[in-house]
Amino acid sequence: MTTETEKVKNLLFVRSVIDDAGLTPNEFRLMCHFARRGTCYSSLATIAYVTEMSVRTVQKTLKFLVEEGLVLKEPHPGRQDTYRLPEPAILTERLQSGKLKERKAESRKKFEEKKSK
Repeated sequence: MTTETEKVKNLLFVRSVIDDAGLTPNEFRLMCHFARRGTCYSSLATIAYVTEMSVRTVQKTLKFLVEEGLVLKEPHPGRQDTYRLPEPAILTERLQSGKLKERKAESRKKFEEKKSK
C-alpha cells in the first residue's frame, strides 16, 4: 500500500477513481492538461499542440468530456472559451456514472468473454 508520503514523492500519482474510470488516452490527457492549469485559456490549436493531438481530436474529445460534465466549458463570445475541471467531489461522482460507466461495463464484459475462451 502506498503511504501519503510516498504519494507526494511520486510525480505521476493518479488516484484510482481516475485510473479505473475507463477514460480513453485522449480523454485522460486533456483532463490532465486542464488539471495542471486550473482554468485553461488556451485556443484549441494550442491545446492540440501541447497535447500532441489534432485540433479535430481535441474537439471531439472535449465534446464528450463536456457532455459528461467531466470538463466545464465557459463560453466567452468573441474570445476563447475557457475549460476547467469540476470540484473533486463532483468529478469523482461523474467519473463513476453516465457513458463512462456504460463503456467500462462493456469493456469488462468483452474482457471476461475473451478470458473464458
